[in-house]
Amino acid sequence: MGLKLAKLLILVTALFTFLVACSSNSNESVETISSESTKQDTSFAPYPDSEERLNGEDTANLISFGNEILPIIENACALCHTGRGPGVPHAKLDTAAEVSAYAFAIGAVVDSGYMPPWPASDLSVPFLHDASLDVDQRELIVEWVQAGAPVDVDGDTPVMPSQEVPFLVAYDQELSSPNFYDGERGQPDEYRCFIFDPQLTETKYLTGYEFIPDQTEVVHHLVGYRVTAEYREAADRKDASEDQGGWSCFGSTGLGSDEILTFWAPGTGAIQYQEGLGLQMNPGDFFVMQIHYHYDVEAPEDRSTFRTVWSTDTETQPINISTFSGPAEIPCAEWEEGPLCERDNAYLYAQAQYDGIVQADQILEACGYAPDDFADMTNGIASSTCDQPARFEGYISAVLGHQHNIGASFRMTLNPGTPAELILLDIPKWDFEWQFAYYPQEEIYVKRDDVIRLDCVWDRSLRPNNLEPSYVLWADGSNDEMCFAVIMSYQKN
Repeated sequence: MGLKLAKLLILVTALFTFLVACSSNSNESVETISSESTKQDTSFAPYPDSEERLNGEDTANLISFGNEILPIIENACALCHTGRGPGVPHAKLDTAAEVSAYAFAIGAVVDSGYMPPWPASDLSVPFLHDASLDVDQRELIVEWVQAGAPVDVDGDTPVMPSQEVPFLVAYDQELSSPNFYDGERGQPDEYRCFIFDPQLTETKYLTGYEFIPDQTEVVHHLVGYRVTAEYREAADRKDASEDQGGWSCFGSTGLGSDEILTFWAPGTGAIQYQEGLGLQMNPGDFFVMQIHYHYDVEAPEDRSTFRTVWSTDTETQPINISTFSGPAEIPCAEWEEGPLCERDNAYLYAQAQYDGIVQADQILEACGYAPDDFADMTNGIASSTCDQPARFEGYISAVLGHQHNIGASFRMTLNPGTPAELILLDIPKWDFEWQFAYYPQEEIYVKRDDVIRLDCVWDRSLRPNNLEPSYVLWADGSNDEMCFAVIMSYQKN
Protein backbone atom coordinates (compact mmCIF):
# COMPACT_ATOMS: atom_id res chain seq x y z
CA MET A 1 0.00 0.00 0.00
CA GLY A 2 2.87 2.37 0.81
CA LEU A 3 4.49 1.73 -2.59
CA LYS A 4 1.23 2.49 -4.41
CA LEU A 5 0.84 5.72 -2.45
CA ALA A 6 4.41 6.75 -3.23
CA LYS A 7 3.87 6.14 -6.94
CA LEU A 8 0.64 8.10 -6.80
CA LEU A 9 2.38 11.05 -5.14
CA ILE A 10 5.11 11.00 -7.78
CA LEU A 11 2.52 10.91 -10.53
CA VAL A 12 0.51 13.77 -9.03
CA THR A 13 3.64 15.87 -8.65
CA ALA A 14 4.60 15.19 -12.25
CA LEU A 15 1.19 16.05 -13.53
CA PHE A 16 1.47 19.56 -12.09
CA THR A 17 4.05 20.14 -14.81
CA PHE A 18 2.70 17.84 -17.49
CA LEU A 19 -1.08 18.14 -16.75
CA VAL A 20 -3.40 16.52 -19.24
CA ALA A 21 -1.07 16.68 -22.20
CA CYS A 22 -2.76 16.72 -25.61
CA SER A 23 -6.16 17.15 -23.92
CA SER A 24 -8.52 20.04 -24.58
CA ASN A 25 -10.36 19.91 -21.27
CA SER A 26 -8.89 23.03 -19.69
CA ASN A 27 -9.64 26.50 -20.94
CA GLU A 28 -7.17 28.13 -18.58
CA SER A 29 -4.12 29.74 -20.10
CA VAL A 30 -0.96 27.95 -19.00
CA GLU A 31 2.30 29.72 -19.80
CA THR A 32 4.62 27.58 -21.88
CA ILE A 33 7.91 26.97 -20.12
CA SER A 34 10.90 27.47 -22.39
CA SER A 35 14.20 25.67 -22.04
CA GLU A 36 15.83 28.83 -20.71
CA SER A 37 13.22 29.41 -18.03
CA THR A 38 13.47 25.80 -16.87
CA LYS A 39 17.18 26.25 -16.20
CA GLN A 40 16.25 28.96 -13.73
CA ASP A 41 13.41 27.01 -12.11
CA THR A 42 14.76 23.87 -10.47
CA SER A 43 11.28 22.61 -9.61
CA PHE A 44 10.90 21.80 -13.31
CA ALA A 45 14.52 20.79 -13.92
CA PRO A 46 15.61 18.65 -10.98
CA TYR A 47 18.81 17.54 -12.72
CA PRO A 48 21.94 19.54 -13.60
CA ASP A 49 22.49 20.15 -17.28
CA SER A 50 23.92 17.35 -19.38
CA GLU A 51 27.46 18.78 -19.59
CA GLU A 52 27.80 18.93 -15.81
CA ARG A 53 26.49 15.38 -15.45
CA LEU A 54 28.81 13.93 -18.07
CA ASN A 55 31.88 15.57 -16.52
CA GLY A 56 31.23 13.93 -13.18
CA GLU A 57 29.95 10.51 -14.15
CA ASP A 58 31.15 7.33 -15.78
CA THR A 59 29.50 7.60 -19.20
CA ALA A 60 30.28 4.04 -20.30
CA ASN A 61 26.91 2.63 -19.32
CA LEU A 62 24.74 5.68 -19.87
CA ILE A 63 21.75 5.37 -22.18
CA SER A 64 22.20 7.35 -25.39
CA PHE A 65 19.64 10.11 -25.67
CA GLY A 66 20.27 10.64 -29.37
CA ASN A 67 20.15 6.98 -30.38
CA GLU A 68 17.65 5.52 -27.90
CA ILE A 69 15.51 8.16 -26.16
CA LEU A 70 15.01 10.76 -28.89
CA PRO A 71 13.44 8.28 -31.39
CA ILE A 72 10.88 7.29 -28.74
CA ILE A 73 10.08 10.91 -27.93
CA GLU A 74 9.71 11.77 -31.62
CA ASN A 75 7.38 8.83 -32.24
CA ALA A 76 5.22 8.99 -29.12
CA CYS A 77 5.40 12.52 -27.65
CA ALA A 78 6.41 15.03 -30.32
CA LEU A 79 3.15 14.83 -32.23
CA CYS A 80 1.40 16.59 -29.32
CA HIS A 81 4.21 18.47 -27.56
CA THR A 82 5.96 20.33 -30.39
CA GLY A 83 4.99 23.25 -32.62
CA ARG A 84 1.39 24.22 -31.88
CA GLY A 85 0.38 20.76 -30.69
CA PRO A 86 -2.38 20.51 -28.09
CA GLY A 87 0.06 19.43 -25.39
CA VAL A 88 2.43 22.39 -25.80
CA PRO A 89 0.71 24.63 -23.19
CA HIS A 90 1.44 21.89 -20.63
CA ALA A 91 4.88 20.67 -21.71
CA LYS A 92 6.86 22.04 -24.64
CA LEU A 93 9.34 19.52 -26.04
CA ASP A 94 10.70 21.32 -29.10
CA THR A 95 14.37 20.68 -28.26
CA ALA A 96 16.54 18.10 -26.55
CA ALA A 97 17.14 20.54 -23.67
CA GLU A 98 13.41 20.89 -23.07
CA VAL A 99 12.97 17.11 -23.01
CA SER A 100 15.70 16.85 -20.39
CA ALA A 101 14.17 19.67 -18.36
CA TYR A 102 10.87 17.79 -18.19
CA ALA A 103 12.53 14.43 -17.56
CA PHE A 104 11.06 13.86 -14.08
CA ALA A 105 7.51 14.48 -15.28
CA ILE A 106 8.04 12.42 -18.43
CA GLY A 107 9.37 9.50 -16.39
CA ALA A 108 6.43 9.59 -14.00
CA VAL A 109 3.66 9.71 -16.61
CA VAL A 110 5.36 7.10 -18.80
CA ASP A 111 6.00 4.75 -15.87
CA SER A 112 2.37 5.03 -14.76
CA GLY A 113 1.04 4.41 -18.28
CA TYR A 114 -0.74 7.77 -18.25
CA MET A 115 1.23 8.92 -21.28
CA PRO A 116 1.36 8.59 -24.19
CA PRO A 117 -2.38 8.08 -24.60
CA TRP A 118 -3.24 5.13 -26.84
CA PRO A 119 -6.32 3.31 -25.51
CA ALA A 120 -6.47 0.61 -28.20
CA SER A 121 -4.96 -2.74 -27.18
CA ASP A 122 -2.88 -5.15 -29.26
CA LEU A 123 -6.00 -7.28 -29.74
CA SER A 124 -7.17 -4.65 -32.23
CA VAL A 125 -6.07 -4.79 -35.85
CA PRO A 126 -2.80 -2.87 -36.39
CA PHE A 127 -3.33 0.87 -36.77
CA LEU A 128 -1.47 3.67 -38.47
CA HIS A 129 0.04 6.39 -36.26
CA ASP A 130 0.37 4.01 -33.28
CA ALA A 131 1.99 6.10 -30.56
CA SER A 132 1.92 3.46 -27.83
CA LEU A 133 5.02 2.32 -25.96
CA ASP A 134 5.92 -1.27 -25.20
CA VAL A 135 7.27 -2.38 -21.83
CA ASP A 136 10.91 -2.15 -22.95
CA GLN A 137 10.48 1.41 -24.16
CA ARG A 138 8.81 2.51 -20.93
CA GLU A 139 11.58 0.91 -18.88
CA LEU A 140 14.22 2.59 -21.04
CA ILE A 141 12.68 6.03 -20.44
CA VAL A 142 12.53 5.42 -16.69
CA GLU A 143 16.15 4.20 -16.56
CA TRP A 144 17.27 7.29 -18.50
CA VAL A 145 15.48 9.55 -16.01
CA GLN A 146 16.94 7.68 -13.05
CA ALA A 147 20.41 8.10 -14.59
CA GLY A 148 19.95 11.88 -14.48
CA ALA A 149 18.41 12.40 -17.95
CA PRO A 150 21.76 12.92 -19.74
CA VAL A 151 21.66 14.43 -23.23
CA ASP A 152 24.50 13.42 -25.56
CA VAL A 153 23.46 15.82 -28.35
CA ASP A 154 23.40 19.60 -28.57
CA GLY A 155 20.64 20.98 -26.35
CA ASP A 156 19.23 22.92 -29.31
CA THR A 157 18.73 19.74 -31.34
CA PRO A 158 15.13 19.95 -32.59
CA VAL A 159 12.57 17.29 -31.72
CA MET A 160 10.76 16.33 -34.93
CA PRO A 161 7.52 14.30 -34.89
CA SER A 162 7.80 11.03 -36.81
CA GLN A 163 4.02 10.54 -36.57
CA GLU A 164 1.30 12.58 -38.21
CA VAL A 165 0.39 15.37 -35.80
CA PRO A 166 -3.19 15.36 -34.37
CA PHE A 167 -4.03 18.81 -35.69
CA LEU A 168 -4.23 20.43 -39.13
CA VAL A 169 -0.94 22.05 -40.07
CA ALA A 170 -2.77 23.99 -42.79
CA TYR A 171 -6.43 24.38 -43.69
CA ASP A 172 -8.61 26.14 -46.27
CA GLN A 173 -11.42 27.55 -44.12
CA GLU A 174 -12.26 28.19 -40.50
CA LEU A 175 -16.03 28.14 -40.12
CA SER A 176 -18.12 29.37 -37.23
CA SER A 177 -21.72 30.12 -36.46
CA PRO A 178 -23.01 33.71 -36.83
CA ASN A 179 -24.72 33.22 -33.44
CA PHE A 180 -23.03 32.01 -30.25
CA TYR A 181 -24.45 30.22 -27.23
CA ASP A 182 -24.08 31.10 -23.56
CA GLY A 183 -25.67 28.63 -21.14
CA GLU A 184 -25.93 28.85 -17.38
CA ARG A 185 -24.39 26.82 -14.62
CA GLY A 186 -26.82 24.13 -13.48
CA GLN A 187 -27.95 23.44 -17.05
CA PRO A 188 -26.56 19.91 -17.21
CA ASP A 189 -27.25 18.85 -20.80
CA GLU A 190 -28.10 21.06 -23.73
CA TYR A 191 -27.86 20.05 -27.38
CA ARG A 192 -27.63 23.08 -29.67
CA CYS A 193 -27.52 23.08 -33.47
CA PHE A 194 -25.61 25.76 -35.37
CA ILE A 195 -25.30 26.54 -39.07
CA PHE A 196 -21.71 26.36 -40.32
CA ASP A 197 -21.86 27.30 -44.02
CA PRO A 198 -18.81 26.68 -46.27
CA GLN A 199 -20.68 28.47 -49.11
CA LEU A 200 -19.93 25.83 -51.70
CA THR A 201 -20.50 26.69 -55.36
CA GLU A 202 -19.10 23.42 -56.71
CA THR A 203 -18.73 19.81 -55.58
CA LYS A 204 -15.87 19.46 -53.13
CA TYR A 205 -14.47 16.72 -50.91
CA LEU A 206 -13.68 17.28 -47.26
CA THR A 207 -10.33 15.51 -46.92
CA GLY A 208 -9.53 16.76 -43.42
CA TYR A 209 -11.23 18.63 -40.62
CA GLU A 210 -10.66 19.77 -37.06
CA PHE A 211 -13.22 20.96 -34.55
CA ILE A 212 -11.78 23.58 -32.18
CA PRO A 213 -13.89 23.69 -29.00
CA ASP A 214 -13.81 27.13 -27.44
CA GLN A 215 -15.23 26.72 -23.92
CA THR A 216 -13.69 23.32 -23.36
CA GLU A 217 -15.03 22.93 -19.81
CA VAL A 218 -18.60 22.76 -21.10
CA VAL A 219 -18.29 21.29 -24.62
CA HIS A 220 -19.01 17.57 -24.26
CA HIS A 221 -18.96 16.37 -27.87
CA LEU A 222 -19.93 17.28 -31.43
CA VAL A 223 -21.80 15.56 -34.24
CA GLY A 224 -21.76 17.37 -37.58
CA TYR A 225 -24.49 16.84 -40.17
CA ARG A 226 -24.51 17.54 -43.90
CA VAL A 227 -27.75 19.26 -44.92
CA THR A 228 -28.74 19.96 -48.52
CA ALA A 229 -29.49 23.42 -49.89
CA GLU A 230 -33.26 22.84 -50.05
CA TYR A 231 -33.39 22.89 -46.22
CA ARG A 232 -31.46 26.11 -45.75
CA GLU A 233 -34.56 28.26 -45.27
CA ALA A 234 -35.92 25.80 -42.69
CA ALA A 235 -32.59 25.88 -40.87
CA ASP A 236 -32.59 29.69 -40.88
CA ARG A 237 -36.10 29.72 -39.39
CA LYS A 238 -35.01 27.39 -36.61
CA ASP A 239 -31.92 29.47 -36.00
CA ALA A 240 -34.03 32.61 -35.64
CA SER A 241 -36.76 30.97 -33.54
CA GLU A 242 -34.87 31.18 -30.23
CA ASP A 243 -33.29 34.18 -28.56
CA GLN A 244 -30.05 32.28 -27.91
CA GLY A 245 -27.50 31.07 -30.44
CA GLY A 246 -28.59 28.09 -32.51
CA TRP A 247 -31.59 25.95 -31.62
CA SER A 248 -32.32 23.09 -29.21
CA CYS A 249 -31.91 19.77 -31.04
CA PHE A 250 -31.86 16.55 -29.02
CA GLY A 251 -31.58 13.47 -31.24
CA SER A 252 -30.65 15.15 -34.54
CA THR A 253 -31.06 18.48 -36.31
CA GLY A 254 -34.87 18.38 -36.52
CA LEU A 255 -34.66 19.20 -40.25
CA GLY A 256 -36.31 17.10 -42.93
CA SER A 257 -33.04 15.63 -44.16
CA ASP A 258 -29.62 15.37 -42.60
CA GLU A 259 -26.68 12.99 -42.73
CA ILE A 260 -24.05 12.44 -40.04
CA LEU A 261 -20.69 13.47 -41.45
CA THR A 262 -18.26 14.63 -38.74
CA PHE A 263 -17.44 13.82 -35.12
CA TRP A 264 -15.48 15.20 -32.21
CA ALA A 265 -15.06 14.11 -28.60
CA PRO A 266 -12.21 14.82 -26.17
CA GLY A 267 -8.98 13.48 -27.63
CA THR A 268 -10.27 13.03 -31.17
CA GLY A 269 -8.06 15.70 -32.71
CA ALA A 270 -8.13 16.30 -36.45
CA ILE A 271 -9.60 13.75 -38.85
CA GLN A 272 -7.32 13.43 -41.88
CA TYR A 273 -8.40 10.89 -44.46
CA GLN A 274 -5.96 8.80 -46.44
CA GLU A 275 -4.85 10.25 -49.77
CA GLY A 276 -7.57 10.09 -52.40
CA LEU A 277 -10.46 9.90 -49.90
CA GLY A 278 -12.93 12.56 -48.73
CA LEU A 279 -16.46 13.42 -47.67
CA GLN A 280 -18.48 14.64 -50.64
CA MET A 281 -20.30 17.98 -50.38
CA ASN A 282 -22.35 19.44 -53.23
CA PRO A 283 -23.10 23.08 -54.16
CA GLY A 284 -25.28 24.68 -51.49
CA ASP A 285 -24.71 21.91 -48.93
CA PHE A 286 -23.95 23.18 -45.46
CA PHE A 287 -23.09 21.82 -42.03
CA VAL A 288 -25.35 21.79 -39.03
CA MET A 289 -23.13 21.26 -36.00
CA GLN A 290 -24.85 19.66 -33.03
CA ILE A 291 -22.84 20.56 -29.92
CA HIS A 292 -23.57 18.91 -26.59
CA TYR A 293 -22.99 21.30 -23.69
CA HIS A 294 -22.96 20.43 -20.00
CA TYR A 295 -22.86 23.49 -17.76
CA ASP A 296 -21.58 22.20 -14.44
CA VAL A 297 -19.34 25.31 -14.31
CA GLU A 298 -19.73 28.92 -15.36
CA ALA A 299 -18.34 29.74 -18.81
CA PRO A 300 -18.52 32.64 -21.28
CA GLU A 301 -20.36 32.23 -24.58
CA ASP A 302 -18.96 29.45 -26.72
CA ARG A 303 -17.27 30.42 -29.99
CA SER A 304 -16.17 27.01 -31.26
CA THR A 305 -14.88 26.79 -34.83
CA PHE A 306 -14.48 24.16 -37.53
CA ARG A 307 -11.43 24.01 -39.82
CA THR A 308 -11.69 22.36 -43.22
CA VAL A 309 -9.39 21.02 -45.94
CA TRP A 310 -11.03 20.69 -49.36
CA SER A 311 -10.24 18.91 -52.62
CA THR A 312 -11.88 19.42 -56.01
CA ASP A 313 -10.24 16.32 -57.51
CA THR A 314 -13.03 14.42 -59.26
CA GLU A 315 -11.12 11.17 -58.73
CA THR A 316 -11.56 11.46 -54.94
CA GLN A 317 -13.33 8.44 -53.48
CA PRO A 318 -16.27 9.43 -51.24
CA ILE A 319 -16.20 8.33 -47.61
CA ASN A 320 -19.27 6.51 -46.31
CA ILE A 321 -20.22 6.95 -42.64
CA SER A 322 -21.92 4.00 -40.88
CA THR A 323 -23.02 4.10 -37.24
CA PHE A 324 -23.83 1.25 -34.86
CA SER A 325 -25.42 1.21 -31.40
CA GLY A 326 -25.74 -1.36 -28.65
CA PRO A 327 -27.91 -1.26 -25.52
CA ALA A 328 -26.80 0.67 -22.45
CA GLU A 329 -28.86 -0.74 -19.56
CA ILE A 330 -27.20 -0.25 -16.19
CA PRO A 331 -29.41 -1.01 -13.17
CA CYS A 332 -28.74 0.45 -9.74
CA ALA A 333 -26.39 -1.68 -7.67
CA GLU A 334 -27.98 -3.77 -4.95
CA TRP A 335 -26.74 -1.33 -2.29
CA GLU A 336 -28.34 1.70 -4.03
CA GLU A 337 -31.94 2.78 -3.73
CA GLY A 338 -34.17 5.66 -4.80
CA PRO A 339 -37.11 6.37 -7.10
CA LEU A 340 -34.90 6.72 -10.19
CA CYS A 341 -33.61 3.18 -9.65
CA GLU A 342 -36.87 2.10 -11.28
CA ARG A 343 -36.18 1.99 -15.03
CA ASP A 344 -39.58 3.42 -15.92
CA ASN A 345 -38.95 6.44 -13.69
CA ALA A 346 -35.48 6.96 -15.13
CA TYR A 347 -36.88 6.74 -18.64
CA LEU A 348 -39.60 9.31 -17.94
CA TYR A 349 -37.03 11.60 -16.30
CA ALA A 350 -34.81 11.38 -19.39
CA GLN A 351 -37.74 12.13 -21.66
CA ALA A 352 -38.51 15.25 -19.64
CA GLN A 353 -34.88 16.38 -19.92
CA TYR A 354 -34.42 15.77 -23.66
CA ASP A 355 -37.65 16.99 -25.29
CA GLY A 356 -39.12 13.49 -25.22
CA ILE A 357 -36.28 11.99 -27.28
CA VAL A 358 -34.78 8.87 -25.67
CA GLN A 359 -33.46 6.08 -27.89
CA ALA A 360 -32.98 3.34 -25.29
CA ASP A 361 -36.08 1.31 -26.19
CA GLN A 362 -35.42 1.53 -29.94
CA ILE A 363 -31.88 0.23 -29.49
CA LEU A 364 -33.07 -2.60 -27.24
CA GLU A 365 -35.60 -3.68 -29.85
CA ALA A 366 -33.12 -3.44 -32.71
CA CYS A 367 -30.70 -5.71 -30.81
CA GLY A 368 -33.40 -8.17 -29.74
CA TYR A 369 -33.41 -7.45 -26.00
CA ALA A 370 -35.81 -6.37 -23.28
CA PRO A 371 -34.99 -4.51 -20.03
CA ASP A 372 -35.43 -7.73 -18.04
CA ASP A 373 -32.37 -9.18 -19.79
CA PHE A 374 -30.23 -6.77 -17.76
CA ALA A 375 -32.16 -6.80 -14.49
CA ASP A 376 -29.72 -9.06 -12.63
CA MET A 377 -26.68 -6.84 -13.30
CA THR A 378 -26.79 -5.34 -9.81
CA ASN A 379 -23.21 -5.84 -8.64
CA GLY A 380 -22.13 -2.45 -10.01
CA ILE A 381 -20.92 -3.81 -13.36
CA ALA A 382 -23.18 -3.98 -16.42
CA SER A 383 -22.51 -5.05 -20.00
CA SER A 384 -24.20 -5.52 -23.35
CA THR A 385 -23.54 -7.26 -26.66
CA CYS A 386 -25.25 -6.50 -29.94
CA ASP A 387 -24.76 -8.14 -33.35
CA GLN A 388 -26.01 -6.27 -36.40
CA PRO A 389 -25.46 -6.38 -40.16
CA ALA A 390 -22.85 -4.03 -41.58
CA ARG A 391 -25.35 -2.52 -44.08
CA PHE A 392 -22.50 -1.14 -46.17
CA GLU A 393 -19.93 -2.51 -48.55
CA GLY A 394 -16.39 -1.24 -48.88
CA TYR A 395 -12.94 -0.90 -47.37
CA ILE A 396 -12.55 0.46 -43.84
CA SER A 397 -10.86 3.85 -43.63
CA ALA A 398 -11.25 4.42 -39.87
CA VAL A 399 -13.12 3.17 -36.80
CA LEU A 400 -14.22 5.00 -33.67
CA GLY A 401 -15.95 3.99 -30.43
CA HIS A 402 -17.96 6.11 -28.01
CA GLN A 403 -19.14 5.76 -24.42
CA HIS A 404 -19.57 8.26 -21.59
CA ASN A 405 -17.89 8.58 -18.20
CA ILE A 406 -18.71 5.24 -16.57
CA GLY A 407 -17.59 3.21 -19.55
CA ALA A 408 -15.16 0.48 -18.51
CA SER A 409 -14.31 -1.21 -21.81
CA PHE A 410 -15.31 -1.21 -25.47
CA ARG A 411 -14.88 -3.70 -28.31
CA MET A 412 -16.01 -3.82 -31.94
CA THR A 413 -15.64 -7.12 -33.80
CA LEU A 414 -16.17 -8.05 -37.44
CA ASN A 415 -17.77 -11.47 -38.05
CA PRO A 416 -17.34 -12.77 -34.47
CA GLY A 417 -17.10 -16.52 -33.94
CA THR A 418 -16.15 -17.24 -37.55
CA PRO A 419 -12.80 -18.03 -39.21
CA ALA A 420 -12.89 -14.49 -40.60
CA GLU A 421 -13.21 -12.84 -37.15
CA LEU A 422 -11.34 -9.57 -36.74
CA ILE A 423 -11.32 -7.36 -33.66
CA LEU A 424 -11.60 -3.97 -35.29
CA LEU A 425 -11.12 -2.03 -32.05
CA ASP A 426 -10.46 -3.18 -28.49
CA ILE A 427 -10.24 -0.65 -25.66
CA PRO A 428 -9.81 -2.61 -22.40
CA LYS A 429 -9.79 0.52 -20.21
CA TRP A 430 -12.18 3.14 -21.50
CA ASP A 431 -11.16 6.78 -20.99
CA PHE A 432 -13.61 9.48 -22.01
CA GLU A 433 -10.76 11.96 -22.50
CA TRP A 434 -9.13 9.95 -25.31
CA GLN A 435 -11.60 9.12 -28.06
CA PHE A 436 -9.45 8.64 -31.14
CA ALA A 437 -10.32 7.73 -34.69
CA TYR A 438 -8.18 4.70 -35.59
CA TYR A 439 -6.95 3.98 -39.14
CA PRO A 440 -6.21 0.30 -39.96
CA GLN A 441 -2.83 -0.38 -41.55
CA GLU A 442 -4.15 -3.09 -43.85
CA GLU A 443 -7.12 -3.22 -46.19
CA ILE A 444 -10.23 -4.66 -44.55
CA TYR A 445 -13.16 -5.30 -46.87
CA VAL A 446 -16.66 -5.48 -45.42
CA LYS A 447 -19.77 -6.89 -47.14
CA ARG A 448 -23.32 -5.77 -46.41
CA ASP A 449 -24.28 -9.03 -44.69
CA ASP A 450 -21.13 -9.19 -42.54
CA VAL A 451 -21.76 -8.93 -38.81
CA ILE A 452 -20.57 -6.08 -36.61
CA ARG A 453 -20.60 -6.86 -32.88
CA LEU A 454 -20.41 -4.23 -30.16
CA ASP A 455 -19.40 -5.21 -26.62
CA CYS A 456 -19.65 -2.51 -23.96
CA VAL A 457 -19.02 -2.68 -20.20
CA TRP A 458 -19.80 -0.03 -17.54
CA ASP A 459 -18.69 0.42 -13.95
CA ARG A 460 -21.07 2.29 -11.63
CA SER A 461 -18.24 3.06 -9.21
CA LEU A 462 -17.06 5.64 -11.76
CA ARG A 463 -20.31 7.58 -11.38
CA PRO A 464 -19.95 10.76 -9.28
CA ASN A 465 -21.04 10.23 -5.66
CA ASN A 466 -23.07 13.44 -5.61
CA LEU A 467 -25.55 12.11 -8.18
CA GLU A 468 -28.85 10.62 -7.05
CA PRO A 469 -28.87 6.83 -7.50
CA SER A 470 -30.43 6.10 -10.86
CA TYR A 471 -30.90 3.42 -13.47
CA VAL A 472 -28.57 4.52 -16.28
CA LEU A 473 -29.76 3.99 -19.83
CA TRP A 474 -28.96 4.98 -23.43
CA ALA A 475 -29.73 8.69 -23.60
CA ASP A 476 -28.16 12.02 -24.51
CA GLY A 477 -27.02 13.33 -21.12
CA SER A 478 -23.47 13.42 -19.78
CA ASN A 479 -24.54 11.16 -16.90
CA ASP A 480 -26.42 8.80 -19.20
CA GLU A 481 -24.54 6.25 -21.26
CA MET A 482 -24.00 5.09 -24.81
CA CYS A 483 -22.61 2.09 -26.65
CA PHE A 484 -21.86 3.60 -30.04
CA ALA A 485 -19.46 3.04 -32.94
CA VAL A 486 -18.59 4.59 -36.28
CA ILE A 487 -17.04 2.92 -39.32
CA MET A 488 -15.77 5.14 -42.14
CA SER A 489 -15.44 3.26 -45.42
CA TYR A 490 -14.84 3.76 -49.14
CA GLN A 491 -15.06 1.99 -52.48
CA LYS A 492 -12.21 1.72 -54.92
CA ASN A 493 -12.46 3.01 -58.48
